[in-house]
Amino acid sequence: MEQINEIENLVKKIISENNDFIPLEITLKMKSMLLSSNIIEMLQYHYSLLKLRGNKDLYYDVRAAFKERPKEIIEAFLLQKLAAEKDVSLKADVVQLLGNIRSTKILPYAIQNIKSEIRDIRYRCIIVVGWVGSKENLPILNERLLNEPDDELRGYAATAMRQIWFKKKATAEDILPYLYAAIVRENNVETLAMIIIVIQDLLKRKFGMQERIDDGTITGDAIKAKQKIIKALLLK
Repeated sequence: MEQINEIENLVKKIISENNDFIPLEITLKMKSMLLSSNIIEMLQYHYSLLKLRGNKDLYYDVRAAFKERPKEIIEAFLLQKLAAEKDVSLKADVVQLLGNIRSTKILPYAIQNIKSEIRDIRYRCIIVVGWVGSKENLPILNERLLNEPDDELRGYAATAMRQIWFKKKATAEDILPYLYAAIVRENNVETLAMIIIVIQDLLKRKFGMQERIDDGTITGDAIKAKQKIIKALLLK
């Protein structure tokens, strides 16, 4: 297919130049060509580009472009890949991509594999439950909030609860008891910071932590903020 050959040449050019930043016009050109067709050959080629992880900008641009395909086409394609894919990194991408298009069909897989031995699978499952889950799935995220061995992923369990709140699939009152119990027992500073940011958002009240909207960076003294919350809310 001539269009695929053109994209392949452009991708080779991007890789050969080995730039940390891909110019916007190149990104837009590649995306336009990728999305010009939804025939199976183009979908398969698009999917194959996810293996090119050496250039992060290229990888993220390729992955993001899936969301712009018609949901009724790409959902079925990705569900087939989920069932057949053996490569763990690609399977993790498929989980996230199905979450990106808000496919509720990925929810059973995410729930079943949220305790996977593979960290990347656990991570994608946690965030996807946040994206497509609802109030009924809060206990699943709470179990990860309390028992997930990875410090960062415990924090993501809290922010996944916030995603459910953002979608108005659960209220602050549904979520806050889980966060209060977690903050009392949590000692990791980075995890605490993520939990506290969610508590601040849900309460619409500041306890000394700040989150940058553009990149999610959290600043502030998490230990002091924890003490403020425990004192102000009379937590035990």
